[in-house]
Amino acid sequence: MFTKAVPLLRVVPRLQQTTRLGHGVPAHWKPMRQICEENKNHMNFMPVPAGSWQEHHAAQNAKWNKQLVAGLVLFIGTYTMLWQTGCIYYHSAPPMFNGPKQ
Repeated sequence: MFTKAVPLLRVVPRLQQTTRLGHGVPAHWKPMRQICEENKNHMNFMPVPAGSWQEHHAAQNAKWNKQLVAGLVLFIGTYTMLWQTGCIYYHSAPPMFNGPKQ
């Protein structure tokens, strides 16, 4: 009984696979370009440069130079304050005495 059913059972998955896959893409599918344009992911939606690049570059450099100078001033001010209060011992050991006797 099973010898007659086995060949038939082997053919059934192949028939399902060929009818399921078909040939080519389904009619309702969209091309990738159309999907990208609908989602605004296409190169057409990239920003277009406008204005002088040299003016923008000079403005950016001016901003970065101001930040650099401000950082240096803050660093030097902080280091000077720490050195004057005795928190930093420059190339020497901290004092090894308790101070004057009262």
